[in-house]
Amino acid sequence: MAVKHLFYRTYHLGLRLAAMLLPIPEPHVFYGDKAIEQWLAHLCAQKCKRILLISDPGVIALNLHASLQEQLISNNIEVTIFSDLGANPSIEQIEQGVRCYQANQCDTLLAIGGGSAMDCAKLIAARIARPKKSLRQMHGLFKVLRTLPPVYVVPTTAGTGSEVTVAAVVSDTERKLKFSINDLCLVPKGVLFLPELTAGLPPGLTASTGIDALTHALEAYIGINASAYTRGKSEKAVALILGALPKAYNQPHDLGARTDMLWAAMYAGQAFTRTSVGYVHAIAHQLGAFYGLGHGLANALVLRPILDFYGNRVDASLEQLAKQTLGEQSSAAQLRDRIYALLDELGIPPFIADLKAEDIPLIAKQALAEAHPDYPVPCFITQQEMENLLHSLLPHA
Repeated sequence: MAVKHLFYRTYHLGLRLAAMLLPIPEPHVFYGDKAIEQWLAHLCAQKCKRILLISDPGVIALNLHASLQEQLISNNIEVTIFSDLGANPSIEQIEQGVRCYQANQCDTLLAIGGGSAMDCAKLIAARIARPKKSLRQMHGLFKVLRTLPPVYVVPTTAGTGSEVTVAAVVSDTERKLKFSINDLCLVPKGVLFLPELTAGLPPGLTASTGIDALTHALEAYIGINASAYTRGKSEKAVALILGALPKAYNQPHDLGARTDMLWAAMYAGQAFTRTSVGYVHAIAHQLGAFYGLGHGLANALVLRPILDFYGNRVDASLEQLAKQTLGEQSSAAQLRDRIYALLDELGIPPFIADLKAEDIPLIAKQALAEAHPDYPVPCFITQQEMENLLHSLLPHA
């Protein structure tokens, strides 16, 4: 085991050097009162003619896309809607989107929604750029390596950070797992912040997506590949989330809080796209693949037991984060308490209702396979420790 861990740490060092040297793109952020006007002018300058608008059925049912669609059409840009996707987009759904893009001769992609819509748009673009390479063949690092059709995103949740990340996640329903594709070209060309579109988000989704962003910031901060840049982004994200998420949850139409959460999600995305994530995400991805749990909720359910498992091994990092977000005299214990109180306030249960004891060995095995060696975790978890942790999340455990 010691040899394996030494290999993992050597690999992590390579990832750290790559993150320092590689020019990770930053999307243009359109925000403020003239955000839409500026974005439309940008599209016209780019000679955009036909957009594939990607969203989920919930966003379409709420007509959150309608105003943007009308304005695109009034600017002589044709719009085709693709909304055949769920909380965990599958390989089959991505391929349907590719066929829709091609059949309508689109030249640009626009995702309106949460992480599922944004990841779907990024992966459709990857398949367009790489028509002879399957999504399974792109699994891992730097296997796209092409210029993608332009991808623009309008987040209707504040959590995934997909608007600024080099990653996109897809469900392989045949093999009952989720995997990520990571490449610099997957960063969207632009992101449009419209906080009013997030105001109608149900409280449960506000909570789970907000904790998703918090998890990104925390895992980026306590991972061994954190840098001054990523720590700064994580600190901004955590400070905003601790202040704004309770307001957004309890006062849904507080656009100030909604705006803060959009920025927080982006800052957290900028942090973890350079440091990667950790065991919370590794487990959450398996829960999504096994039970169809939304990614944010899965993260929220797993965050507390993982932080408890790490214990004092991450106290130095958490104390530094506490001082930057709660006040100079704050401790790691106080930050933990604040996070746990927030989970309670948002109604995150201490168990996973869908979890089955017979699934735990395989979930643990697949979570470890995802985490090792790719995630620069602060310390390593064994198969038995992972199973014990999951058993503590069984209903009525």
